[in-house]
Amino acid sequence: MFAAIVPMSLSLFALFALNLGDADWILFSQLTVLIVVFRVSQTLFFVPRMALGVELYKDYTDRNRLISAAEVFALAGISLCMAPILLLMPDWDQAHLYPWAALWVSFLLGWSAFMGTSKLSAVEKNSFQSNRVGKAARFSWKQLGREAVALFSNKNWMTLLFAFLFFSLNGGIQGGDSIYFNNHLFKFSPSDLFWSGPLMLGGSLVAALLVSKISKGQDKRRLVIISGSMSFVIAPLLLGLMAAERYFGYDFLPEAGDGVLSPLWWLWAFHGFLNGGIWIFFIILVQSMFADVVEEHQAKTNSRSDGLVLVGSNLVTKLVGSVGVLLAGVIIKWAGFDDASSLELKEVAVYNLAAIKVAVSLLLVPLGLLCLTRYTLSAEQHLRNLRNLGYEKEI
Repeated sequence: MFAAIVPMSLSLFALFALNLGDADWILFSQLTVLIVVFRVSQTLFFVPRMALGVELYKDYTDRNRLISAAEVFALAGISLCMAPILLLMPDWDQAHLYPWAALWVSFLLGWSAFMGTSKLSAVEKNSFQSNRVGKAARFSWKQLGREAVALFSNKNWMTLLFAFLFFSLNGGIQGGDSIYFNNHLFKFSPSDLFWSGPLMLGGSLVAALLVSKISKGQDKRRLVIISGSMSFVIAPLLLGLMAAERYFGYDFLPEAGDGVLSPLWWLWAFHGFLNGGIWIFFIILVQSMFADVVEEHQAKTNSRSDGLVLVGSNLVTKLVGSVGVLLAGVIIKWAGFDDASSLELKEVAVYNLAAIKVAVSLLLVPLGLLCLTRYTLSAEQHLRNLRNLGYEKEI
């Protein structure tokens, strides 16, 4: 984790501050290298961090509480990073301010990662010394290979892996286009987004704080499918309605461009509140389901490999999400932005983009939810795994 902090922070800063040339091949190479360094560093940092949490909290419900706490701090970090940037930036056409914004975010990322890792290192030593059940004395490539083969034969792990494939592909395609929708559809300034922040992040915060209470004694798979189905309807709803206005001639949404506290601002912020809360509820439980596979895998192989089990979701999210980002670029071009030479043509293109994004979401999200219906690890089975492995004192 310590080794990942510096390259993770520096590559993030360099993405916005480094300029090696204006040629397309230089820009593409620079972007590719920096993103790869950032993604690999992220993986090296977050997988051991998550694995330690899974090691410390083994109870079916306690893990929901652990991941909820992590999401609360993540939301606090996002707020601390973005609030000054949105408040101080007068408009989006301020390219000279982006390196300063990147410096601020990179500093906070590096500082928080270092402080957290310093605290966790002591916790990790105490945990390893007090409980060595299923832990190998030394690393072995042969043992890793056997465990990887066993993991790929684990039905629940593969179910979650395929579900993450569809969700990550959808997330990659949906992400990165906010600037297009904001500039040509919603027309909010940075300060407008700043004042909507508490309301939009509030939904995620409420969900993170309540998920452990709501999920206590409940089957995770059932709650995940319910919340995922709700997100399937709500997430693309606002864009879908705006596209419907354009293509079918309806006129039931407020006008854009009126700024903070306008009717569209309230509608957009409330949609963010609701969608953010449902999504955080969903992702907390899905991550908890991944964590429960750790003991199932240990029961089958007699070897505990938290990182190997958890790297699946992290790796798929980054690799497939990156493919989704590439596809998003193709979609943006297909929508007509590359050939849009006037504001009117750009508005036509953004409505094309909205229609495509809604269609993609309506295709990929149900496929991910369908995969999750195959997950069979229940609270009773998880409890049996813990008892068979000798973890009675930790539940």
